[in-house]
Amino acid sequence: MEGIQIPICEVCGRKASKLFRVIIEGAELSVCMECSKLGTPVKPKLRRSMVKTGYVRPTPVSRPLRPSKPKKAVRSRSIEEAVEAYTLVENYGFIVKEARERMGMTLKDLGAKVGEKASVISKVEQGKLKPDNALARKLEHVLRIRLLVPSSEVEDKGLKTPVEPGGGLTIGDVLRMKLTKPRE
Repeated sequence: MEGIQIPICEVCGRKASKLFRVIIEGAELSVCMECSKLGTPVKPKLRRSMVKTGYVRPTPVSRPLRPSKPKKAVRSRSIEEAVEAYTLVENYGFIVKEARERMGMTLKDLGAKVGEKASVISKVEQGKLKPDNALARKLEHVLRIRLLVPSSEVEDKGLKTPVEPGGGLTIGDVLRMKLTKPRE
């Protein structure tokens, strides 16, 4: 029995009778039927046995006419900083409104300082729009308030799907967490 390997889905970690190759967020993964709905199917590669002549002619690669722009250097962060996420406080709208009024600013004034329209600031204050991390940071700086707290300070609600003992965190768990959070 040790020689037989049961295929396991790379997203949810479940054992599957058949795996499918799909692309999810730019990565090609072997997934179960359920998780295959999360991505786009990968087209099977052409094999030599499928070609009648037995010879696959290479296709020429097109090169850009002008040299590509130099890539910007990516700031290297420690793994802890990259993994640590920030969570928006619950009463962010009230905090923003109180701080704006305390500083004697209008919606238009605050919007100009953070580079947003007054209507966006109004919706944030009403709680109808959750600010992304960039806007929240700008609001924190201008209004001298704290809207984002590290997730480690927020009570962990846990994963909705049970994880097999010794299985650890799967890519599916990370995807579910990403899908439940607003886009940044």
